[in-house]
Amino acid sequence: MTSRNLLADLIRLDHDRFRARVPDALAAAEYDGDRLDRLGDSVDADDIASAASGPAVSLTDREAAYVERIRVLDDASVGITFTGPAYADNPVLYATRRARVLTGYGLTELQGRNLRLLQGPDTERGPVADLREALSTWTRTTVELRNYRADGTPFDNRVTIVPIADRSGSVVNWLGFQAAVDE
Repeated sequence: MTSRNLLADLIRLDHDRFRARVPDALAAAEYDGDRLDRLGDSVDADDIASAASGPAVSLTDREAAYVERIRVLDDASVGITFTGPAYADNPVLYATRRARVLTGYGLTELQGRNLRLLQGPDTERGPVADLREALSTWTRTTVELRNYRADGTPFDNRVTIVPIADRSGSVVNWLGFQAAVDE
């Protein structure tokens, strides 16, 4: 399984460095070579938002660049989500195919919603508090907690969240990495 830290570091690179590093860092089955080759071709934020989901999502150019890189990693060994803006309760902007299969939610069902929707009656309070603390202090963390798929099936989820800062250092978006534990 590819390291979450490696994936986070790759996603935060600019397009050129991302394109150069991905083939050496990941197994061929974990990324879309055609998308990687087209990365950075002249598309705008509206085109990326439309291709990722439909016209309901509004992305800044910066967010569109992140989504474009994350889409290359749709088949990575862990699910990846991109949320933000942080000040607006971190709604999902994009979720990879692996994240959608893990949760049972379609992209349009996830977009615009906070991933708290995965919590249910047996979700432990401790890991949720750890996630809240990381969000409020802008720090990376990993927790394991009970989540629920769209059909109500429980699963144990190893979640890592990684802050994405703007040029001023303010956290404006978050990367999330999810994988079922013991499945």
